[in-house]
Amino acid sequence: MIFLLRMAGIPCKMKRMSTVYSIYMVTVTICFSTTYLGVFGDVYIHREDLGTAMATLRALITLIDIMWIFSKCR
Repeated sequence: MIFLLRMAGIPCKMKRMSTVYSIYMVTVTICFSTTYLGVFGDVYIHREDLGTAMATLRALITLIDIMWIFSKCR
């Protein structure tokens, strides 16, 4: 299980984070944050069109779940 978590990029029982991994974590966090804000903005813009807003809201809920799992498992 620890091997699978490490392959997914989640540090588990590691002693020290390398510089490359630190850069990776910053990049992933920035990409997640900008994607989250973009999807939230899209839901806000299309709030009057229920079909489009609900389709985008499904992506937003999935993204929130992924961010929660990523932040709790590392």
